[in-house]
Amino acid sequence: MKKGDLIEMFLRSLFVQSSWNFRRMQNVGFAYSLIPLARRFGENKERISGVLTRHIQSFSSHPYLTGAIIGSAARLEESSESDNCPEALRLKETLMAPYAAMGDPFFWGGLKPLSSVAGVILALEGLLVAPLFFLLAYNSIHVWVRVRGFTEGYLDGKGGISFLSAIDLPGKTRMLKWVTTCFLALLCAVFINPSFPLANLPWGAAVGGTFILVLLCFWLVSRGIPSLAVLYGVVALLFVVTV
Repeated sequence: MKKGDLIEMFLRSLFVQSSWNFRRMQNVGFAYSLIPLARRFGENKERISGVLTRHIQSFSSHPYLTGAIIGSAARLEESSESDNCPEALRLKETLMAPYAAMGDPFFWGGLKPLSSVAGVILALEGLLVAPLFFLLAYNSIHVWVRVRGFTEGYLDGKGGISFLSAIDLPGKTRMLKWVTTCFLALLCAVFINPSFPLANLPWGAAVGGTFILVLLCFWLVSRGIPSLAVLYGVVALLFVVTV
């Protein structure tokens, strides 16, 4: 495919949620993304019909990770020598559930809360760039994942699988959640008692102290202490310090 067609396909993939429906969920958005590929088949109506019919079936995954699946499916459809390409359909059906299971906790449960807390910290400092920082911190990461996922998926047909395995979203999700929890505990302590020692420190020092607390939490968990007990312990410790 030409570079312009690939760019159009990627831009279309950003709207995969636009025609979400209860019956087949993201199927219309997925098929819509593949229209530039279908155009490449010219007058071969059977090939065009086959591509769009196959990918109008039910599909649901995390919207930020659909680019990798779309890119892989497009490459497999393009390289197929027949009007039928079961490999693309199998790949799509195999990946959509695991990608949803990885994407939802990372983006919704990890990255968005952490970006929000960081924005609140900047807002407490009276910085007008706080909303802009939140938007940049969150959007820059998910846009990068979408671009790289689509690119790797198209280059190798199944390259999106290797890319997402390499960035290890589940591992990074755990880290983001712990960092967010510690930042929230710190903010709660500051709100409860404005004279809390960390509240008067430069935010750089406060952030450094929070990361040390995160590392301590990881060490406790690695020693076999239940994560829930560690979480309640951190909250209790900060509560005692603020009294």
